[in-house]
Amino acid sequence: MLRFVLPLLVSLFFISCGGTQQRVSIKPLLTSQPSPLDRKISGGGPQELPVSSPINPEKLDLCTRHILFADQYITASDYPGAAEEIKEAEKYCSPDDPRLIYMKAVLADINENKSKAYKLYYRAARKYIEKGDFDSAFKCYSGMVSINPDGKEVKELRVYFEDDNY
Repeated sequence: MLRFVLPLLVSLFFISCGGTQQRVSIKPLLTSQPSPLDRKISGGGPQELPVSSPINPEKLDLCTRHILFADQYITASDYPGAAEEIKEAEKYCSPDDPRLIYMKAVLADINENKSKAYKLYYRAARKYIEKGDFDSAFKCYSGMVSINPDGKEVKELRVYFEDDNY
C-alpha cells in the first residue's frame, strides 16, 4: 500500500507546484545624483569601485562628508583624491577628531610614511578609547601593530584588546 501512496503524493506535489509559478519582474533601481567620486571614476580606466553608502551625503555635516569621501577615494585607490578630501575635511573637523586623525594615518601608511602613520594611529586610538569606541580604536591598534608590533605604544594599548572580544 505504501508503495502506491508515496508515488501518488509525490506526483500530486509536483502537479500542484507546477501550476503556481509566477513571473518576477525586475525593475531598475532608482539612483540619486552621482557623487564627485562617481563622476571621477566614470571617466577613468578600470578601478576597484567603492561600495556605495546607503547614507545620503548631502544630509551629513561637512566634516563627516569629506571624511566619507576620503574613505571612498582610498577604497578606489585614488590617493590624490583622498588627500584632497582630507585637506577639505581639515577645514570643518576639529583637529582632535579621531576620524580625521585615522584617515590621515591611513594615507600616511599608504604613502610609506610609517613613523608618521604610527604616531597618528596612536593619537586616533587614544581619542577613540576616550570616547569608548573600542572597535574603531582596534582598527588604529591594528595599523600600529602592522608597522611596529613591539612598540611601547602598542604594548600600552594591548591591555584594551586582550579579552575574547578582540
